[in-house]
Amino acid sequence: MIDVKDVEYDLVVYSPAGQRLSLNDALKSLEWEEQPEELAVRLTAELHNAPYGSGHLHQLLPLGGKVFLFSDWGEGWQEIFRGTIFRPENLEDPLRNVTITAYDSLIYLAKSQDDRLYASGTKGKTIIEDIAKAWKIPIGTIEGPNVGLSKQVYRSQRLSQMYDTVIKESKKRGDGKYIVRSKQDKIDVIRPGKNTPVYSFVEGVSNPREIQSIENLITRVKVVGAASDGERRPIIATMDGRTEFGILQELVYEDQYDTPAAAKTGAKELLDERGKPEKQQAFEHPDLPFLRRGDKIYVRRGTLNGYYIVSGISHNATKRTMRVEVEDE
Repeated sequence: MIDVKDVEYDLVVYSPAGQRLSLNDALKSLEWEEQPEELAVRLTAELHNAPYGSGHLHQLLPLGGKVFLFSDWGEGWQEIFRGTIFRPENLEDPLRNVTITAYDSLIYLAKSQDDRLYASGTKGKTIIEDIAKAWKIPIGTIEGPNVGLSKQVYRSQRLSQMYDTVIKESKKRGDGKYIVRSKQDKIDVIRPGKNTPVYSFVEGVSNPREIQSIENLITRVKVVGAASDGERRPIIATMDGRTEFGILQELVYEDQYDTPAAAKTGAKELLDERGKPEKQQAFEHPDLPFLRRGDKIYVRRGTLNGYYIVSGISHNATKRTMRVEVEDE
């Protein structure tokens, strides 16, 4: 049983001489988050720019500097975040504050583009490892994907988009779901919901929220054939979904695919992906700093009642709270 009142945090940098320096005495606010559509974890800290040696604290927080976050919740100090400073901001105000924004190692995949080609039959796991090695990101636990894919051609795409494509294509081929995370600078690709123990959230849950939306819903997809001179494009196929919500239509053009069959498959995939109402579910709770995107939890409060997978999470060490977004298991 964790007593959240006893949770401690320690934000750390190392001096040029290699000395470990805790920033807690200068810390004014500290947050870190994993958002559903963002690959990398982002940490933001505001600190008093206190004197240090012959200079000030900001000199230990340069662009490209490394920061570490440790936490103890009764099981000893453990590393929660390790990242690189991408944005230091020095404020010339009476309080002399400095704010840093740091990201874990996956930011390099989110910010980089490349052209890459993988032969038919290449496993998703092989593609993920190949890209990580090319960007000199150490390999941690790579559980998959383990199914062979069709020929993969990427042109001027973000590396994070390549990963997303690999994982989605593998899922369509029956290999289940995977998530990508970073731990101690290493890349992990794991199945969600395999954490132990599974924590229960019944007491202390506040502001439970559920939003359902059909704003991005598609209920009909038409496959449109090639145009003849002066002729209207023929309709090759029409696929209907949840038309009880009305006709919300998208077009798929046959000439954007290799074959008519591939165009129909693309249309079906589009309907599968966006053919049901979206649901957003979230709640707040005293902070558990180890909780991450992809973890399985149990929640019973308001409309939330059962097991869920964490799809996004924001930790606030200053207020000792967290906001958790979940999706159905």
